[in-house]
Amino acid sequence: MSPIDSWDGATAVFTGAGSTALQVLFVLIAFAMLVGFLAKMVLHERHAYAQMIAHEPVEAGPAVEGEPSVY
Repeated sequence: MSPIDSWDGATAVFTGAGSTALQVLFVLIAFAMLVGFLAKMVLHERHAYAQMIAHEPVEAGPAVEGEPSVY
């Protein structure tokens, strides 16, 4: 059911396939974003647990489960 009768002379275009440097750059940027996200998450969790142990609100706003009520 293909509208193409013959594949003779067909060519393929691979966008970015000829530039290894761009592919490496993309992977490095993606890896840096992942590491940055994980580092920020760990810092936030450490801060949140320290605040909960000290019985202080973690963030402004109404108290959630596990946090002391706002005085």
